[in-house]
Amino acid sequence: MTKSKFFSVIAFFAIFLNACSDDTIDTKEPLGDYEKGYFVTNEGPFQNGTGTITFVGDDGKVSQNVYKTVNGEDLGNIVNSMTIADDKAYIVVNNSNKVAVVNRFTMEKEGEISGNSIVNPRFFVAYNGKGYVSNWGDPLNTTDDFIAVVSLSTNTVLKTIPVGEGPEKMIINGDKLYVCLQGGFGTNDQVVVIGTSDDTVQANLTVGDVPNSIVTDSKGDLWVLCGGNPSWTGNETPGFLYKIVSGNNALSSFEFGLSEHPSLLNEDMGKLYYSLNGEVFQMNDSDENLPADALAGLSGFYYSMRVHNAELYATDAGDYASEGSLKVFTISSGSLLETITTGIIPGEVVFP
Repeated sequence: MTKSKFFSVIAFFAIFLNACSDDTIDTKEPLGDYEKGYFVTNEGPFQNGTGTITFVGDDGKVSQNVYKTVNGEDLGNIVNSMTIADDKAYIVVNNSNKVAVVNRFTMEKEGEISGNSIVNPRFFVAYNGKGYVSNWGDPLNTTDDFIAVVSLSTNTVLKTIPVGEGPEKMIINGDKLYVCLQGGFGTNDQVVVIGTSDDTVQANLTVGDVPNSIVTDSKGDLWVLCGGNPSWTGNETPGFLYKIVSGNNALSSFEFGLSEHPSLLNEDMGKLYYSLNGEVFQMNDSDENLPADALAGLSGFYYSMRVHNAELYATDAGDYASEGSLKVFTISSGSLLETITTGIIPGEVVFP
């Protein structure tokens, strides 16, 4: 082979390899401005004004009021919660009696769930093509509370399921929906179990007073944190942490002190976290006793908190009338990583 032919062959293979290399480069277009990061729901002023959504990008950029920025309209009063399911986000707006349906990557509005079957909505979960919305109904009526079952393809209510007073946070476990009945303006001590195949109540489990949060652990079992009746009720009761065994709904519990009223239960990487008296506590889901000592460096009377990938995201509502804040901590060291300005009364921190 002559030198000229040899170098021509080398050049050809170099071009070929470079073309193959270019083919492997990820040229995927971004799905939207809000693809990479997380959201914070802000309730907004009570009884007037509007709630908002804050977006915190992976690049550190913070964008306020992203729903209005994209859609040119306010969300309404009060933004209570937000759930991401596939490429949709469902934003529950309590006093405005609706659930806004948006593209979670772009925040563009795609629909709305509203009407006579959405009354004082609180939380939303999605499963197998259906959505479930907890509703207080008339807060002064203890007998009209319900779960609305929604078609995710049409954003219409298929049926309503009557439940006891004050349905709040919910979770899907297997093919069942577990609903905490916190009590609305009063108190309650039940967890309702609903079968999602026929959307009927299968059981009412009695737990501690005021079940305020529910999570699933690494084994698939459920944990319900009950705050107990506060002293102002005239019938103060202690908090409880209940375990519900998946499959047979067997109950076991840990009891707190009479004046101890825990809240904000989280699960992350096989550990449970909760807030009590301005401190954050951690326990393994296999522990046989409640932890005696709080985690160092994480003290604070937080409005809400979320544990995600061994980091604590804790919100502070401040004076409840102006911008709030979100603090992000490393749990292992208790060190503060950053403080982020949010909207008024920051509630849930929502990850995709």
